[in-house]
Amino acid sequence: MKNILCIFILFVTTSFNGDVLHVASEYALDEVYIKQELDAGTLDQDGNEIDFIFTPHQLKAGKYEISITDGPGDLYEIKGTDFYITFVGYYGYAGYGDEGLLIINTYGSGKFIKYED
Repeated sequence: MKNILCIFILFVTTSFNGDVLHVASEYALDEVYIKQELDAGTLDQDGNEIDFIFTPHQLKAGKYEISITDGPGDLYEIKGTDFYITFVGYYGYAGYGDEGLLIINTYGSGKFIKYED
């Protein structure tokens, strides 16, 4: 068991090109959303035109190397995709990109492990 843990720690702290990364923080994932574009002329409840909505989405279980950036409201955009995430607690400012490992479990729960340079 200790050998497996050591291998996992080595994997997490070393990127594929050999650069050393440090695990800065771990954040519990609340929900995953997908951005859905709407037809022109779609209105919200107040009669204002809207271009898109965010709907809950289930990502396939697995590990994903991602970069997140600030999105609208409490959402964080997974860069290069139409997916957005929220966290159980406070995450803070992601700016133009925080890199890390997104782990999605079989039942939809997950976490984001933020890398520190």
